[in-house]
Amino acid sequence: MIMGGGPGGGGHFMFWGRGGDQPGKRPSLTMYRRLLVFVAPYKGNLLVAAVLLLISTLLGLVWPQVVQRVLDIGLKDPSFLDLLVGGLVIVLLIRAVVDGIRQFVMTYTGERVIFDLRMAIVRHMQSLSLSFFNQRRTGELMSHITSDATMVHGVITQTILQVLGQVMTLVGGVTVIFLMNWKLALLTLIVAPPIGLLGQRLGRQIRDVSRAIQDAQGEAMGVLQEAVAEMRVVQAFTREDYEAERFHNKLLFMFRKTMERARTTSVMFPLIGFLGFASSIVVLWFGGHEVANGELTTGQLVAFLLYLGMVSGPIGGLAGQWGAIQQAFGAADRLFALIDTVPEVRDAPDATPLPPVSGEIRFSDVKFRYGDGPIVLEDVTTLFAQGQTTALVGPSGAGKTTLVNLVGRFYDPVVGSITVDGHDLRSVKIKSLRSQIAVVPQEPILFADTIRENIRYGRLEATNDEIDAAAAAANATEFISRLPKGMDTIVGERGVRLSVGQRQRVAIARALLRDAPILLLDEATSSLDNESEFLVQQALDRLMRGRTTIVIAHRLSTVERAHRILVLDRGRIVEEGTHQQLLELRGLYHRLYTRKFVDEAKITTTLAPEIAVPAGARVVRMSGWSPPGQ
Repeated sequence: MIMGGGPGGGGHFMFWGRGGDQPGKRPSLTMYRRLLVFVAPYKGNLLVAAVLLLISTLLGLVWPQVVQRVLDIGLKDPSFLDLLVGGLVIVLLIRAVVDGIRQFVMTYTGERVIFDLRMAIVRHMQSLSLSFFNQRRTGELMSHITSDATMVHGVITQTILQVLGQVMTLVGGVTVIFLMNWKLALLTLIVAPPIGLLGQRLGRQIRDVSRAIQDAQGEAMGVLQEAVAEMRVVQAFTREDYEAERFHNKLLFMFRKTMERARTTSVMFPLIGFLGFASSIVVLWFGGHEVANGELTTGQLVAFLLYLGMVSGPIGGLAGQWGAIQQAFGAADRLFALIDTVPEVRDAPDATPLPPVSGEIRFSDVKFRYGDGPIVLEDVTTLFAQGQTTALVGPSGAGKTTLVNLVGRFYDPVVGSITVDGHDLRSVKIKSLRSQIAVVPQEPILFADTIRENIRYGRLEATNDEIDAAAAAANATEFISRLPKGMDTIVGERGVRLSVGQRQRVAIARALLRDAPILLLDEATSSLDNESEFLVQQALDRLMRGRTTIVIAHRLSTVERAHRILVLDRGRIVEEGTHQQLLELRGLYHRLYTRKFVDEAKITTTLAPEIAVPAGARVVRMSGWSPPGQ
C-alpha cells in the first residue's frame, strides 16, 4: 500500500505473561485458561480422549498385580501361570488399541486448535493499525505464527496428553500403594515436597528464559528477513559481512539464553531423578526387612516397587513436562501479547456502513501527530470537491503523505474531523470506507503471483475480460503481450521481474479495476525513462478522470492540469489555487517551481537535447523535489 507514512504511534500492549498477569491470578493458570478458549470448541474430542486415557491408565495398573500373583502363586501352579500370562497379553493388546485411538483423537484436536490459533493471530494482525507495523519487523511477526505457535502446538498435542496420563497414573498408583502398605507409601511421599518446590521455582525460571529466547529468535529472524529482502542493496554496498555480523550477534544472544535454560534444566531433572531413586532405595531397604520378618511376601514387595515406579516415573515426568509447559507458556505470552494489541484505528461500537459516495471530502480543523511526536498537520481545513483532482506539493516532511493517510483512515486525527459526503469517517465502518477508495502507491508492491492475479486484487470477483480491459486502459497490454506467458507471467516477490514502469502500470490497472470514486495517488515517475513515463501518464489520466483524486505531485504536467493545488509547509496549508494563480502569488509554490521545475528543465534540455520525446511527454521531472514524507 501507499501508506508508509511517518513513525507510528505504537500499539497498546497488555501482557498476560511475565510482569503483566492479571492481579491475583497465577500466570500459568491464566495462560492455560486463555488457551482453553481455543480448545473449547473441541471439548467433545477431549472428553473422548480423557475416557480413553482413563481406560489405558486402569489397564496399566493391572501389570504389577499380575507380577505379584505370578511370584506368589503362578510359580507354584504352572496352569495358573499360563492363564495369567495369556490374560496379560490380552490386556496389553487392548491398551495398545486404546492408546492408538486416543493419540489420533488428541493429534487431530491439537492440529485444529493450533490452526484456529494461527488464524486468530493472522486475522488480528490484519486489523492492526499501520503504526503497529511501522514499529515491528516482518521477521519478528512471522516468528509468532511459526516458532511460537509451533511450541504451543507441542503442548496442546503432546505435553498436555502426557501430563494427564501421568497425573492419572500417579493418582492410581498412590491409591494402590496406600491400600497395599501404608507405611511404605508414606516413605515414598517424603520426596514429594522438595520435588514440588524445585518444579515451581525452576519452572518459573525456565518460562522467563524461554520467553527471552523466543524474543531473541524473533529479532534474529527480523534481521535476516531484512537482509534477504534488500539483498540488492546489501551487495551493492558490500555489506554482506556487516549483515552476517548483525545476525551473528542476535543468534549469539539467543544461544546464550538457550544455554542458560539448559543449565537450569540440567540441574532440575537429574536432581528430581535422584530424589525419585532415593525413595525407591528407602522402600527397598524397609520392605526387605518386612519380607524378612514375614510381614510381606516377595510378590507384594515386587508389586509395590513396580507401583512405586509408576508413581516416581510420573513425578519425574511431570517435572520434565512442567519445564516444557513453561517454555510453551513463554511462547504463549508473546502470542497473547500480540492478540491483546489494540488497534489504534478501529470501528466505533455504533459504526455503520458507508453508503455509496460521490467523493466530496472535507477536512475541518484537523490536527495530527504520530504518537507523542511533534505536530505533523495543524489546523487543516479544506474541501476536496467531487470528481476534481487536487495536487499536493511542498517540501519533504510538509505533511502530504500524512494528509493522504488520513483520508483512507489509516490514522485518526488528534483534533478535528474528516467527512466524506457528510459522513464522519469515525462513524462509519473502516472496510466500507476503504472499499470506495483506490490507491496507487509511489512504489507499487506486487505479490509473487501472476500479473492477472495482481490486477484481480483490485476486485476479486472481476472476470478475465474485465481484467484484460483494465490492463489495456493502463497501457499494460503493450508489455504483457511480449512476455512468454502473458498475463500468467509470475512477477516474483514484490514484482522484481518487472521494471518500475511496468509495475506502476499493473498497479494502475489494479486501481482501474477497483473503480472507486476516490483515488489516492502518490505519483512518482522520476526514475522512468521518457517512453515509460509517457505511457504511465496516459494511464493515470484515464484513471483520474471523473474521480475525486488527491495526488502527491511529482511532475509538472500534474500540477498544471490539476483543478486545484494545495501547498503544504510544516503541516499547514500555506497556499492554494491553480497553477497560474499560485505562480502569480510569487510565494512558496513559485519558489519551488522556479528552483525545481524550471531549473531542471534547463539542465535536462542541455544534457540530453538529442533525446526524442514522444508527443505529449515531458522531459521535466520533479526528481528529489518532494518524496513522500510525513
